[in-house]
Amino acid sequence: MAALLLPTLLCSCNDDEQFTNGAGTKLEFSQDTISFDTVFTGITSKTERIRVYNRNDKGVRIANVKLESGGTSGFMMNVDGQNGVSINDVEVLGDDSVFVFVKVNLPVSSSMESEKITDAIVFTLENGTQQKVLLEASGQNAKVMTGEVLKGDNVFTADELPRVVYDSLVVEKGASLRLLAGTTLYFHNGASLIVHGQLTAEGTQENPVTLRGDRLDKILDYLPYDRLENQWGGVYLAASCQGCTLNHTDIHSGNFGIFCDGIEGNVSITNSVIHNVAGSGLYLKDSKALVANTQISNAKYDCVSIFGGTSEFIHCTIAQFYPWKADHGHALYVSNYIDTEEHLVQAANFYNCFITGYSDDEVYGSPGEQTLNLHFNNCVLLTDVSDGAYFHDCIGESKDSTTYKASNFKILDTHAYIYDFRLDTLSIARGKGSTTYSALYPDDMNGVERGTSPDAGCYQFQ
Repeated sequence: MAALLLPTLLCSCNDDEQFTNGAGTKLEFSQDTISFDTVFTGITSKTERIRVYNRNDKGVRIANVKLESGGTSGFMMNVDGQNGVSINDVEVLGDDSVFVFVKVNLPVSSSMESEKITDAIVFTLENGTQQKVLLEASGQNAKVMTGEVLKGDNVFTADELPRVVYDSLVVEKGASLRLLAGTTLYFHNGASLIVHGQLTAEGTQENPVTLRGDRLDKILDYLPYDRLENQWGGVYLAASCQGCTLNHTDIHSGNFGIFCDGIEGNVSITNSVIHNVAGSGLYLKDSKALVANTQISNAKYDCVSIFGGTSEFIHCTIAQFYPWKADHGHALYVSNYIDTEEHLVQAANFYNCFITGYSDDEVYGSPGEQTLNLHFNNCVLLTDVSDGAYFHDCIGESKDSTTYKASNFKILDTHAYIYDFRLDTLSIARGKGSTTYSALYPDDMNGVERGTSPDAGCYQFQ
């Protein structure tokens, strides 16, 4: 009996609600404008919301809520659970509110430049009063690539529409992909660049090549998604890969950075950045790699993992300041084994490098029963450097130093996730490099001349 009475009681409560349509009756809004960051045309944006308040002690009837454009602008709305471009008879009870949800899918055009699109949500009350909430977004045309496999020789340039990759971009065995200066590839969540052939990125200091996620908006007012990890996959170099050469390339915010799966060709990474990833930064399995003038930072696993192969690092900053979890990997991990499987390190040599992080020891070597062919020359490291078999003219970071760990660098903002790994004035890495190795790279990754007193790491203090 009680269950049968409940709907009647609820209806009685609604019937008792009094409504006002006086001339001075108005609504209030949590914001008067909804602004979307730049969105790619043809791709639906995230959903924004506003709250519509009735500050009266009596209910207010909204005769109509509509998109001023009639739905031609690309904006879409949901008013109190109803989708449409024009919605009638919305009630807001006294001292209550309703939500309006808005998203946008902007129409594709041929323009290379971003275009600003505006619209408005028009609220018409029962008393005839009209109020508006403005809508605005900038649309960037793009070429959407879904599950594409590249054959033959391919060249992507900055003069073309941005490319947004879904379901990964694959370079077939025997094929090649060249990314010219200024090219940016935007990868959707989970999408990766998978290379069975050959990859070349020819960025410059002024116009780097960038591989990043496709979220252009912000998770908070001060925090773009682009500063977060795990926004896309990463770069996977398959065993059949004939080579990978990256110069002035920025790879960030992925699930991982670069995974080298025992590739046939050589890996060359210069003047580049691998930053903020949810897995390994640079994973080298049985690979032949040269890494120089490069920053590898903030990885949930190890920033650099080396299993077997031959690798050489010159003037690199390897900084493990992963901010999202205390339990993370090392700045550098070198081992002759993956689990119980043997992958003997033929040589892993580090020259004029700066290797540091949050932990008390950021360099980990696992030789097993074999000799670990690992050597450091003129490096600054957050580890014990007393073993002369591995460390030659190296400096170990100390708590007694003027700078220690994070204080060596210009900016490590763990609130807004802004990192600037250029050296602070008093950094322990200043002047600790050798001119023997800096002669190979006389300028740092930003073009600053190292001179006769080279700093350890990829940045020369200026």
